[in-house]
Amino acid sequence: MKEKEVVNARRINKMRFIVGIVICSLVIAITFTGVALNLVDYFNYGTPESGIHNLRMFTTISNIIAAIAAFLCLPFQIDGLRRDRYNLPSWIVILMYVGAAGAFLTFICALTLISAVNGFVQTMFMNSNIFFHTLNPLLITVAFTLIISDTHIKFSRSFIPLVPIVIYMFIYFLMVFVFKQWRDHYQTDKFIPWPVSLILILSVSFGICQLLRFLHNLSNKYINQKIVDYYMKSSDFDFPKVSNAISHLASLESKFFHEGDDIYIPTDIIKILSDRFGADIVPLDILYDIYLEQYLISIGKKAA
Repeated sequence: MKEKEVVNARRINKMRFIVGIVICSLVIAITFTGVALNLVDYFNYGTPESGIHNLRMFTTISNIIAAIAAFLCLPFQIDGLRRDRYNLPSWIVILMYVGAAGAFLTFICALTLISAVNGFVQTMFMNSNIFFHTLNPLLITVAFTLIISDTHIKFSRSFIPLVPIVIYMFIYFLMVFVFKQWRDHYQTDKFIPWPVSLILILSVSFGICQLLRFLHNLSNKYINQKIVDYYMKSSDFDFPKVSNAISHLASLESKFFHEGDDIYIPTDIIKILSDRFGADIVPLDILYDIYLEQYLISIGKKAA
C-alpha cells in the first residue's frame, strides 16, 4: 500500500474530537433551550403538558438523557484534542446509546403517529418541536453512530436502551388508561387499540436499538481498521527493529504531555507494532518497558 493511501490515525481522531465537541455542545445547548422554553410555557401551548408538566413527556426525558451523555463526553473529547488520544469510558458510550435510542424513537413517533394528527410541519418544525423532534434526534444519532464509536457494543447490551422505554411505557399506560390522569398525547389509541400500539412501539424500539448498534459497530470497525493500517503500513514506523519503532512512538506521544498528566501506555498500539515486526519477536512486557523509559526521557523525567 502506498503511503498516500494510508489514512493517518491521528488525523482521523483529531477530526472526530472536533466534530464531537461541536455536536455535543449543540445537543446540550438545544436541550437546555428547549426545556427552559417549555418549562415557562414560552410558546403558550395551553395543553396539560405545558410548563412543569412537560417533564412527563418521553420526548423531553430522552433528550435530557442524551444531553447528559453529551455533557459527560465533552471533557474526554477536549482532553483527546489536547493529548491526541481518545479514552471514553464505555459506560458513557452506553448512556449515549440510551439517549440516542430514545431520541430516535421520538423522531419516528413524531414523523408518523403525531404528524398524522397534528400535521407534518407543526410536529417536526414548529416551536420547540424542531429542537426535540428533529434537530436533537438527528444530531445525537450522528454522534453515536459516527463519532462516539470507540466501544464495540455486544448484542446483550442492545437491551439496555429498552429499559427506560419500557419503564416509561408502563407508567404512561397506567396514567392514561388505568388512572386516566394523563391524556393520550402520543395518540397510541387514536388509530389502533393501545395494546397493539404497545407491541408495535416495543418492536420498533428493538429495531431502532439494533439499527443504531449496527451503525455504531460498523463505524467502530472502520476506525479500528484505519488505525491498524496506519501503524502496520505507514513509513512513519519504518525502522529495522520493533524496539526502535516503540521508542519513536513514545517520542511522538510525549509531545502531548502536560505537567500533571498521567502516563498512559498504549498497549493496543504497541501490540499492532509488535505484529508489524513479526520476525523481530520481543515480549510485550519488554516493549512496554521500552516505551515507558523513552517516554520518561522525552518528557525530561529520566536522564537519557
